[in-house]
Amino acid sequence: MDIRRLMEQPKAYSYLRFSTPEQAKGDSFRRQTSLAQEYAIRHGLQLADLTFQDLGVSAYRGANAETGRLGDFKRAVEDGLVAPGSYLLVESLDRVSRLSPRKALRVLEDIVELGITVVTLNDGRAYSSEALDNDPMSLMLAIMTFIRANEESVIKGKRVRAAWNSKRQKALDKPLTSRVPAWITLDKATGKLELIPERAALVARIFDMLIAGAGKHRIAETFNREGIPTFGDNGTSRRAAMWHRSYINKIANNPAAMGTLVPRVHEYDEQGRKTRRALDPIPGYYPAAVTEETFRKVEALQQATSPRTKGSAPLRSLLAGLAKCPACGSTMTRVQKGGKKGGVPYLVCTKAKAKAGCEYVSVKQDRVEAALLDNLPFIVATMPSGDPELDSRLQEAEASLAGLHDMIDNVLDSISRRPSPILSDRLAELEQAKEEQEREIVAIVRRMEDQSSGVMEKRAEALLQAVEQEPLDVAGINASLRQLFDSVTVDYRTGCLEMNWKQGGQATVTYGWPTEE
Repeated sequence: MDIRRLMEQPKAYSYLRFSTPEQAKGDSFRRQTSLAQEYAIRHGLQLADLTFQDLGVSAYRGANAETGRLGDFKRAVEDGLVAPGSYLLVESLDRVSRLSPRKALRVLEDIVELGITVVTLNDGRAYSSEALDNDPMSLMLAIMTFIRANEESVIKGKRVRAAWNSKRQKALDKPLTSRVPAWITLDKATGKLELIPERAALVARIFDMLIAGAGKHRIAETFNREGIPTFGDNGTSRRAAMWHRSYINKIANNPAAMGTLVPRVHEYDEQGRKTRRALDPIPGYYPAAVTEETFRKVEALQQATSPRTKGSAPLRSLLAGLAKCPACGSTMTRVQKGGKKGGVPYLVCTKAKAKAGCEYVSVKQDRVEAALLDNLPFIVATMPSGDPELDSRLQEAEASLAGLHDMIDNVLDSISRRPSPILSDRLAELEQAKEEQEREIVAIVRRMEDQSSGVMEKRAEALLQAVEQEPLDVAGINASLRQLFDSVTVDYRTGCLEMNWKQGGQATVTYGWPTEE
């Protein structure tokens, strides 16, 4: 192939959007990808490896244009990572926006004003600034398409709300949804909600301990020490490794404990931001694990003892959410020793802190952060270019997913002929394996995207700029680190920080002597 000719070809970028994650599992992903490849070949375009995907993001409220991958594409053009004269390939204009026609046209205009040509693959029409200015039919067709797309979304929203209101009126006779709290189960044969006795008893014990004066952290410690299994998600094998204060708090504040359901609906403000609004409670919807009197007593105790502060506490660790324990792999959290005033902050394994089995070793936070900040230029300079095996890994993962789909189809066929509990269990295992494989594919694709078009270099530059700010912007540095690294193992056994890059590879720096802590 003529490399020079290839380099001179305009680049085309594929944008795939699915309003629900389930749509990505069907034929839509393959169809949109295939159309983009065919168009690029037919028009002599170089289809870039970087694909912008919004999996489970609706265009009705404009979330894809603001915070999704379409927004990332616009910023990539503005930052010079995508050159003017490039093409953005979409299946149809309703994949770009389902906002009101006026706002949707503005989204399209914002893209073409950057020198990008938007191509709709379903009809092969190209929308550029010149086309919208000089071809009235292109402008009218775009507006008509946006009108139709918006009307479809509005009608769909009304139908969903009407269906939900109908279900709500029948809530006491028929459950609204199969999703229930972890101490309740839905009997599919009778359609009734029932308590899981041993779990409901544990919920009642939590409320009794709170009324008796025990703290939520102490309750979690007690359950871990007694070896009580965590609840996990009903109907799945996913469960936390140990009890956490946050989960005790979640149970203590859930009205479902006293049998009350608080339905919530999604609403959007003028900027398209999604919020959840609580509707009128439905008492008696769930079987109660505690009485209303008990629930209200705990509620009053929490209100009396909780600090009356607005907003969330400021981030106080550069490695929040990133620091990992070298012994068990759990998150390391910040603790303050010596009192709130003048105390020394340390990093400690959350599993050890909860007395759930790991060794309790504290590492001085300021020593770790000083080593991190001092070595950042060196760390950034050694950033790996990427994992050359990702393409083959993606092919293997996709082949494995195809095999799982075939096995699921075979099991479903067998169940339809002769139902069997063994086959049902096998189907559940295959479905779980399929979901894990799909998550692996998404992770590989995201990693491949991180390696494309200098995205990682831009993030590294943002990190170096953040550490120069005065006073130190802890939250900003943490956000930049999260974009570059999957995790940072604070290995007190070697005195090193092992920083795992998102695109593969590791950077290691020393923060102290192994025996100091």
